[in-house]
Amino acid sequence: MAKITNEMIQQILQHVGGGRNIKQCGNCMTRLRLTLHDDQFVDKTEIKKIPGVLGVIESDDQLQIVLGPGKAQTA
Repeated sequence: MAKITNEMIQQILQHVGGGRNIKQCGNCMTRLRLTLHDDQFVDKTEIKKIPGVLGVIESDDQLQIVLGPGKAQTA
């Protein structure tokens, strides 16, 4: 599995509409969980193309970016 790098974080930020679009951020063991101000700025297709991203899930009011076991805790 890919290591989380600053470049990866920057790419995620770019494709979720920037840091100002993030209302709340959290994580679990495998996922980066984002609550956003406006979902229309999210480009899920591009997020999925980022090396190390295993998937993207929309759950209730959260966008969950799957990074793999133990990886999300380092983001």
